[in-house]
Amino acid sequence: MSLMGIGEQSHLTTSVLRLERFAPLIPTLSDLAFLLPILVLFWSTTGVGWLLTDSDTGWHIRTGEIILQNGHAPAVDSFSFTMSGQSWIAWEWLSDVIMALAHHIGGLAGVVWVAMLLLGMTSVVVYKEAVAESGHRLIAISLTWLAMSASTIHWLARPHLVTPLMAAVFCRVLNSVEKKQDPARLWSLPLLTILWANLHGGFFVGIALICTYAVGTGAEELLLGSRQNVWARSRKYLLAAAACALASLVNPYGYRLHIHIAQYLGTSFYFARISEFQSIDFHSFAAAYFETLLILAIAAGVWHLHSRRLTHALLLLSWSHLALFSARNIPIFAVIAVPGVSVAMRDWLNSDLWLHSFTGSLRELETGVEVIADRYHGRTRHLVAYLTVLVFATLLTRPGHLRVLRVEFDKSRFPVDAAVFLSEQHLVSPIRLYSSWQWGGYLIYRLWPSLRVFDDGRTDFYGPGFVNEGLQVWDVHPDWSGILDRYQVNAALLPVDSPLASIMRERHDWKQVYQDRVAVLFAKVKPER
Repeated sequence: MSLMGIGEQSHLTTSVLRLERFAPLIPTLSDLAFLLPILVLFWSTTGVGWLLTDSDTGWHIRTGEIILQNGHAPAVDSFSFTMSGQSWIAWEWLSDVIMALAHHIGGLAGVVWVAMLLLGMTSVVVYKEAVAESGHRLIAISLTWLAMSASTIHWLARPHLVTPLMAAVFCRVLNSVEKKQDPARLWSLPLLTILWANLHGGFFVGIALICTYAVGTGAEELLLGSRQNVWARSRKYLLAAAACALASLVNPYGYRLHIHIAQYLGTSFYFARISEFQSIDFHSFAAAYFETLLILAIAAGVWHLHSRRLTHALLLLSWSHLALFSARNIPIFAVIAVPGVSVAMRDWLNSDLWLHSFTGSLRELETGVEVIADRYHGRTRHLVAYLTVLVFATLLTRPGHLRVLRVEFDKSRFPVDAAVFLSEQHLVSPIRLYSSWQWGGYLIYRLWPSLRVFDDGRTDFYGPGFVNEGLQVWDVHPDWSGILDRYQVNAALLPVDSPLASIMRERHDWKQVYQDRVAVLFAKVKPER
């Protein structure tokens, strides 16, 4: 080797050693996975305000404040004048407490920050499981991005964000049990179920996942002709499912929570009238991400059927159906689908289905990523992720003129100015205000306890009969006036362009007292004696 070559090599080594001092600042793909929801939020949605496009956030915050004040979960309603004092199951009470604490510390920015933290944790779990199943970090991060983008359809600052996270954790534990044949790992699931059952009513998803593994593994043994091993493979999952079912009873309402959820989800009325329970609008911006993941999931499901991996096939095909049935299931489908798709993509890359030039290039990139990961393993401190979250939290509290960072209920969607008017005026005492349930949660957030609502997003509490009456008023049913009289309604807050507002403007028994570009307020005129 020449002196020139030796000098160049020494210079290169010195440069590498200098760069290694900055190893703690080098972001890992796990860091990127954690930050993906922030990137997706600004790339695919209107900004942080997207998380506040549903007014239910408002009554969740106020419920948490009631719990913190009283020291126990509520048993009766105090938000409405129509159902005041009626038995109420606040099935997300622990999430409500967390939201109330976050709101106390940072206002709505604190609530949004907690929502983004949940999404970041979900993204990391999905990414790590995809790496474990596929062995390809680049494939894993790509599928994680696709899953998070598809799930934006239901990104709202509400307790339901807990369920995709827990579903991803359950899948990771169950897949680990299958690969390492270590049933002891299953006993972490009942403890997680206790937490899940108090955070959100979707805890039954975890029990369903365990049962799917019981059925899938048993069926795989039957296909192999090993009938004597069917019970041996399925038993541990069935026992874990039973343990999780028992663990879910550890909540303030006991078995009544389960009955309430079963009755709610078993009522077809809600699926017909509530948009998030209906199928996705394929003209929406998130539809392309969902469609791509759905095609991959169905293809992977068929591949697993051919490969006799029935557990993966059952998960992929059943949740593909559920995601098509209801938009609310899409975030759960996304996190459950990624591991199965990862396994299939690993097989596809190792087969002759792909062009050799493409697979060769991908393997070279993957090798480079692995070399970097191995070289700096244990040296990085995830400082980029920490600093990004810190900067994000700071910007949420001081957004300046950046609209995408404003943490507020959208004035074009909610009666923000009308709520100010209501807080300053005393039209009648007490005000018995009719409005849509989509505005109810916001009015609770802004005006409760001085004002109680006709109804709000707690449709499970009000019941289909009452909710239907409210919708009949909204749709200007022939008996709309009689329904309002029955509940002694003396004021109505409506969108300016709603049919009911147009009718009330023509009536002599209703008087318009306020209007802005979003809402119009009517007061009931007392009949002359």
